[in-house]
Amino acid sequence: MDTWIWIVLAVAVLALVVLAVLAGSRKKKEHEVAERRENQQRAAELRARSEEEDLAARERKADADAARAEAEKARIEADRLEQDAQRRGEDADKVRQEAETHRRDAAALVPDGDDSTAGDTPRGRRDDATDHGAGSHSDEAPWQDGDARRDGDPRYDGDGRPGSDSGAGGRPRT
Repeated sequence: MDTWIWIVLAVAVLALVVLAVLAGSRKKKEHEVAERRENQQRAAELRARSEEEDLAARERKADADAARAEAEKARIEADRLEQDAQRRGEDADKVRQEAETHRRDAAALVPDGDDSTAGDTPRGRRDDATDHGAGSHSDEAPWQDGDARRDGDPRYDGDGRPGSDSGAGGRPRT
């Protein structure tokens, strides 16, 4: 074979090798470009998620700060209420001491202890007072034992039962 044929064959093979290398580099570039695009998408997604998480973290921090401020406000209010309660207690102690001083002064003015004012007994009641409320019975009124005393009713005699002739202090039946 002639040299010219060998040269043409060598050029054809060389062209095929060059074309294969160019096709390979083109595929490699396309693959790199596609990988770069995917990486850019992932990075954009990660940035967006990071911004959302950062925003959520800021909101949580703001909520925590607000809760701390509310708790501090509640502590201050509790301290104020405690001081108010303490002041009221002190005022009550002062009033109690003044009342005790007045009692002592009154006792000193009446040395024989014959002061029968309502303020000397607990809750303003006298010791000799009787309670005529529901269910209370007194020795002074024996008819309060559940039977009603009916003065002037001929059906009832002195013991409070209808038709009974026996009864001390009762009226005779007519």
